[in-house]
Amino acid sequence: MMEQLNRAKRYLSRIERLYAGVFSSLGHDEEAYFDDVLSFFIHCHHVRDWALHQDRTSMKARDIDAFIDLNEPLRICADLANGSKHCKLTRTPRSSHQPTISEPQTHYSTWLVGNGGGQVLQCSYSVESNGQPFDVQELARECIILWEQFLTAP
Repeated sequence: MMEQLNRAKRYLSRIERLYAGVFSSLGHDEEAYFDDVLSFFIHCHHVRDWALHQDRTSMKARDIDAFIDLNEPLRICADLANGSKHCKLTRTPRSSHQPTISEPQTHYSTWLVGNGGGQVLQCSYSVESNGQPFDVQELARECIILWEQFLTAP
């Protein structure tokens, strides 16, 4: 289960790099950056499945689902993951309405180095859930903290 949590953490690192600024001398692929954001939520939600199916754990699906349902960041994460997997949720979303990720807020800076250069792109995203905006980086960090607390609880 830690393998999946570590995978989610690597996607969180990608989000943090986007927020800090990514340098490229070849141009930026904003769709790929969005894919990394969405992939975080997919992999983060799948910590649930890994926790459930790990051989050395006695966790029950109802206990894991109850934990998700008690924590808004994990409810939003679950709905983003399931919504992207199924294109459209066919069951009631955990967060009442299907959340959406906004178009990124972007800022480009041009850097000249010697005879070349490139651009630094900073991106930030928000998730809208039930009419309320959530910063993606903050939401992702909260999800990781919650999973770590849950998985290390006695």
